[in-house]
Amino acid sequence: MTPPADPPLEATTPTAATLEWLVRPSLSDTGIDRKALAGLLVELARNVEPELGAQPIGVPPVDLRLERLRTLLLGREIEVLSRLSEVVEDPEQLAAAVGRVLPTAIALGSKDARLGQVLAPALEKAAQSSIRSHPGTLVNILYPLIVPAIRKSIGETIDETFQSLNESLKHSLTWRGLRWRWEAWRTGASFAEVVLKHTLVYQIEHVFLIHRHTGLLISHVAAEDAASQDPQLVSSMLTAIQDFVRDSFNGAENQGLDTMRLGELRLWSEPGPIATLVAVIRGNPPEGLHEILHNVLARIHSERRHALENFDGDSSGFADVEALLTECATLRQRAPRSTRGGFPWLVALVGLVLLLPAGAGGFRWWQNERRWENEQHLWDGYVARLQAQPGIVITEAGRRDGKFLVAGLRDPLAVDPQLVLSQAGIDPTRVVSRWESYQGLDPVFVLKRLRAALDPPPGVTLAVEGDHIVAEGSAPSTWIARARGAGRMLPAGAPGLDLSRLQDANEGAFGKLREAIQSHEIHFNSNESLPAPGQEAILDQLAKELNDLASLSSTMRVTARVALTGHSDDTGKGTFNLSLSLARAEVVRALLKKRGVDPDLLTVRGAGPLEPLEATPSEDARSANRRISFTVWIEEQR
Repeated sequence: MTPPADPPLEATTPTAATLEWLVRPSLSDTGIDRKALAGLLVELARNVEPELGAQPIGVPPVDLRLERLRTLLLGREIEVLSRLSEVVEDPEQLAAAVGRVLPTAIALGSKDARLGQVLAPALEKAAQSSIRSHPGTLVNILYPLIVPAIRKSIGETIDETFQSLNESLKHSLTWRGLRWRWEAWRTGASFAEVVLKHTLVYQIEHVFLIHRHTGLLISHVAAEDAASQDPQLVSSMLTAIQDFVRDSFNGAENQGLDTMRLGELRLWSEPGPIATLVAVIRGNPPEGLHEILHNVLARIHSERRHALENFDGDSSGFADVEALLTECATLRQRAPRSTRGGFPWLVALVGLVLLLPAGAGGFRWWQNERRWENEQHLWDGYVARLQAQPGIVITEAGRRDGKFLVAGLRDPLAVDPQLVLSQAGIDPTRVVSRWESYQGLDPVFVLKRLRAALDPPPGVTLAVEGDHIVAEGSAPSTWIARARGAGRMLPAGAPGLDLSRLQDANEGAFGKLREAIQSHEIHFNSNESLPAPGQEAILDQLAKELNDLASLSSTMRVTARVALTGHSDDTGKGTFNLSLSLARAEVVRALLKKRGVDPDLLTVRGAGPLEPLEATPSEDARSANRRISFTVWIEEQR
């Protein structure tokens, strides 16, 4: 069969202008001669169907074949142009597209200096606007930088003040101090300045400039008379010590040693952003020297910052830095010449004046010591009595701030320390007590806690024997299991719980009697609530055994219970059978009560046909299911 031919072309000839519109070039083919391409496509159409050449009517508004031809030739360009138009016209998509290429564009354009010139005004205005709107943000940024600098500056000022005050007080009442006061009056300087001039004698022997990030020595200068070692070795050791401190102590990751003292030598370290200035000083330098070293380091960073950032171990280009370090190495202060001091008469006079009140104070001290000795004797007795009490552990005892102090651990079950204190004859207001609660392992306390937790039945006694707590008597198996679990939960070091003398109340004579009672059954005729004829002997025997059970449980000091469960066959309605089974149980309890059984010993329940003895649908099975069954158990005390 011949396949169907393609649909005939329209009886119109596409003009060159129409085809030129259909094959508009994409953005990347602007060099194509569109008129020549349109003519070529018209010629191609005429070759496919020659009869189209005789029809100069033109191309209709819609020609499916030309649409297919345009799709084949320009489909990709049309699709790309459509997606591009969609992205450009949608602000969100355009923003996302620009955001993906913007980092790369900025990274590539950062090499061009014009980019910074263009972005700088906009970034400055944005920063100013942000700071005006949220000044706290700038504070949070500058806080980690400014606060340590302020703290260090304040600390150095305080150290300088205390140094001056300390030296002034040390020499204020000496003969030398009087001479220095005369010098201060004569020269117009303050007394503190004169004292520091005579006492703060120092000399800078070595100055190191060390690169912070690499630990390499940038420059080193030593005083003329200073003993010197290999500067590179000393720099490496100083860097290793700094790293050791940062790695060894929590919170020192961004810190460092700023001061070390080795006999007469002091090592001061001034850290900077790129380099650290380390000065080795002999003697007692003033705290104001920190400021001088800091200014030198700041000047080095200001003048040679670029060289410091690019330092690779070659220090040949740092001659100017070495000159600045040389200025630091010349800093020193020598002791001024002074005449030999005479006898400190002023000190002797002050001493004599102070002897009289000192003597009176000594006498009062002697009286107080006698009183304290008496109270100490009473206190020692009180502490000894506390230590002898079980459940009390004393960790601290002594005197502090004019009062007695006792602290330790106390079990809540132990004796009250205030009661012992009232019997010791010590004023309670002069005693400070601090007790922390804990659970002692003394057998008496463990026994009390076991009794409270286990609540033993009347037939069980718990007593301490040696290093064990022994349980003796008769108890239900459930209570024995609970006691065994409590014994396993006792902490290490506590006395063990011995249950070997404990008897299970469910075994022995009680167990035999329970099995005998539970073996009985009372049977009934169909739809009858009274026992079937011939059940009187079973009831008599059952009444005797129940009375024996009550007597035995009283002897064992346990509470026994017997459940009478009524049953019925599966004929008739379920609700009727359930009521009938309960009525049968009540009748049997009444018959047992008539035979002398305590009714409090018995409980009744109706099971109806839900608990059959035999499940087969025979008459014998139904007869066997019409019965009363008995269950005996020991009721645990609550």
